Amino acid sequence: MEPLNDAVEKEVREFFTNLGRVPADQLVANACDRKAEVLQVAYRQAVNDFEKTQKQVSALEAEAVKALTGESQLDLSVVNGMLLKLRAQLDKDSAAVEEARAKVEADEKNRKAAEAQVEQLLTWAEKYDKASYEAKHLIIAALVDRVEVFKDREVKIIFKVSAEQFLGRIVRIA
Repeated sequence: MEPLNDAVEKEVREFFTNLGRVPADQLVANACDRKAEVLQVAYRQAVNDFEKTQKQVSALEAEAVKALTGESQLDLSVVNGMLLKLRAQLDKDSAAVEEARAKVEADEKNRKAAEAQVEQLLTWAEKYDKASYEAKHLIIAALVDRVEVFKDREVKIIFKVSAEQFLGRIVRIA
């Protein structure tokens, strides 16, 4: 049992060492930034689409007023038909903006959760070497999902937290 404990402890130390080599801000960025960037682009596009449709609706409303006063060459029924279609599109664009905004806000909450997770991991990394036997096992229990032992005594340690999630690259795990 002792060699197994040593193997797990060695991998946990290596995990913490790798985390310690990267600034905390970068760890959070690695976990969150790619998705946040995509969501921000989608949100900006939704806002641009909404604003474009809104301008078209305003222009058609102005044209409808001109049609009522006889200043427009377009028939009022044609303008109203176009206006109905654009207002429906405006409703769709508005819903798309709200959906994109909600996704961005949800991602912000996820970012805060990632920041808390990084802070917790760094705290554990800092205290691990000086921790008591029981405390080390509590930390290991929080980090390690399972340990697989094969017939040839090969040990594979599966972490609950993905190293590449924070480090931005694949890290060897046992």
